[in-house]
Amino acid sequence: MSLRTLGIAAVTVLVTLGVISAFVGIHATPSGGGTLLVSLSSRSGDSLGDTQIAVHSAGGGWSALAHLANTAVPPAPKVARAAVAEVAPGAYDGIRLAGVSLAASIRVPAGQVEPVLITVADGVPQAAFAGDQDYNDGLLGLQGALKELPDFRLLDQDGQPVTKASVAGSVVVLAAFHTTCHDTCPLYTAILHQLRRRVPTSVRLLEVSTDPAADSVPALKAYAALADTSWPLLTGSEGQLSAFWGGLGVQLSGADSHTNFLGVFDAHGLLHHVETGVPDAGSVPGGLAGILSPVGRQELAGHGDGWDAALVADQVRTAANLGSVSAGGGGLAPAFTVAGLSGGRVALADYAGSPVVLNFWSSSCAPCRQELPLIVEQAAAHHAKVLLIDERDNAGAALAFLRQIAVTGPVGSDPGGTVGRLYGVSVLPVTVFIRPDGTIEGKYLGQTDAAILGNHLAAISAGR
Repeated sequence: MSLRTLGIAAVTVLVTLGVISAFVGIHATPSGGGTLLVSLSSRSGDSLGDTQIAVHSAGGGWSALAHLANTAVPPAPKVARAAVAEVAPGAYDGIRLAGVSLAASIRVPAGQVEPVLITVADGVPQAAFAGDQDYNDGLLGLQGALKELPDFRLLDQDGQPVTKASVAGSVVVLAAFHTTCHDTCPLYTAILHQLRRRVPTSVRLLEVSTDPAADSVPALKAYAALADTSWPLLTGSEGQLSAFWGGLGVQLSGADSHTNFLGVFDAHGLLHHVETGVPDAGSVPGGLAGILSPVGRQELAGHGDGWDAALVADQVRTAANLGSVSAGGGGLAPAFTVAGLSGGRVALADYAGSPVVLNFWSSSCAPCRQELPLIVEQAAAHHAKVLLIDERDNAGAALAFLRQIAVTGPVGSDPGGTVGRLYGVSVLPVTVFIRPDGTIEGKYLGQTDAAILGNHLAAISAGR
């Protein structure tokens, strides 16, 4: 399947039991079955023609879900319901409509609902997003809130072309570099060198030059030998590299002048995580140590800004949906102060000495609609404070969303994702549970329920 840009429409198969009640007014699936809920959304409005929708079971065949009549597709985050279908619990690896079969990793638990977001351009299905994380990211992508891996055709160190299509469907770790950089660039190369042993072989590692004048194919080949790389080092003309890096905010450069960038892109080409500081590389591979400048050696010895290959590997696992939804606690909750969604300022320090439920959400997050009222109710029962952070969202849409679900209280606005990055937020919703002493008890990725909230709230409220 070829992934195309998200200037498109989307068919959404939503996932949690609460979502199904909200959108179609039905309740739990009959015992033994699971449910697929199909909806439509778009970036700027589109349509999908008359078609059958079918799903492919892993190791099995195609099963019809529903007939979809000609349907107008509203712009995201609005959705139009297309179909609801009960299916056998289990794994499905594809969904088909309008004559196009799309690969997807769909897991349907018994008695629950599974989301799949299908992007559509000009009435043609493009790509499938499965699960809460993909659903949220897909809608954010449709709204232009997430950057994308640029379309490209560049040459590697062997003079062979590498294109966006050749890495489509894979998680991609992309780093900026140029061969005449003697300080930070070798440290980024070292991080990729270490990632090679930490992530699945299906993850694609790429370094793309920011210096078209110096980085010829032979120059890349010499650098690859020096650094003992096994992944593509890419270069192109000034126009090609300017077009590639421009959308990611990276400037072309030369010598020891450059813009740092390392990004993790998910299998749909959406930017999941980015680092721009100096990494804690620990060591550099091959002969790179010999080309480090005094500044480079100082950066290497000083451990940079504290992020390393382990952190990037965690982000890769999250982007690939390979990690656990529940993360352990430990350490102090990072302090922050942000603008309040309704005015004023909101600071974590205002809640010092109290147990706090810190929740990251947005108006385009369907599971958040079900979760937020429950969080407020459960926290009150445990005498805990709730601090909501509206993440990468439009203020007007967020305020309307809160009015619809009748949730009030302190809400911080984080349109640039600054606070989210402090807490490693890459999917929505995310809930962080903070003890009265300011330490993190735990973090939950995805929609919580009464049992999950009860366990964490009991832990952070113990002794009160």
